[in-house]
Amino acid sequence: MKLMVQTGEEIVPLAQCFWIRISPDGCVCSSSHGDTAATAEAAHKDFIPKARDRARELRAGWRIRLVTKAQWKEQAEPCFMGTCEHRQQAVA
Repeated sequence: MKLMVQTGEEIVPLAQCFWIRISPDGCVCSSSHGDTAATAEAAHKDFIPKARDRARELRAGWRIRLVTKAQWKEQAEPCFMGTCEHRQQAVA
């Protein structure tokens, strides 16, 4: 049985999605396949095992999002390649 999820207007298999961890400035710092977790909370726990560290991140504005492959290429890939606007602003 495939678990399906809705991301915006699109309904896709969870296995074809990615969880991303986004810093307060919008830079994607972590990524995992969608089928590694069923919820954002579970994905965050996979990224950051300690509850107090997860709570601190959430208070600081970190976010966990589920994205499609196309959204991942647009939002996460530039961050991992070091070509995103966030890294360029940090260097300036």
